Amino acid sequence: MVTRKDEERRDRPEYSLQRIREIAAQGKVQYLSSRVTMDVENLEFTPDDVHECLRALEAKHFRGSVRYEGTRIWLDEYLITCKGQREIGDNLYIKLKLDRDCIWIYLASFHRER
Repeated sequence: MVTRKDEERRDRPEYSLQRIREIAAQGKVQYLSSRVTMDVENLEFTPDDVHECLRALEAKHFRGSVRYEGTRIWLDEYLITCKGQREIGDNLYIKLKLDRDCIWIYLASFHRER
């Protein structure tokens, strides 16, 4: 677990929300860890559900950006309600980054808000 002293936070996004939505519409989303894969599966979300959730992101969903000690990469954090294949939506915590060329979305977190 990362403690507050091991991270730097800011209130502005690192990545263009418009570009995030465009990339999600193209289905160019990769999971950064097996934990993200497991969380998506536990939510019973299909890849299309994940893409739709990312396409639905708006500025009001943005919560902050975080950079962990020892890295130069900022991750943007969002909170949004998405349904996937279920009738009732889940409040989801999403943490992501774009690749250097802004062609791919890399998901670092995609799970129920804790």
